Amino acid sequence: MWIITVKLSRNPNHDPHNKKTGACSVSEYCTDVTGEHHSFLVTTESELELTKVTYKHITRIERV
Repeated sequence: MWIITVKLSRNPNHDPHNKKTGACSVSEYCTDVTGEHHSFLVTTESELELTKVTYKHITRIERV
């Protein structure tokens, strides 16, 4: 398993002092839906490879 962190486009409505939780484009539950960086869990090697192709800007891959 891996935790993947991706950087998405900057949201002009993002307020780091007022984080909003909920669903985002990479996860059903996100701790900061308007933020640029999003982390999610990948459980298989095929998912990992698909993630590498899907997201243009991966900032971190950590094996769990």
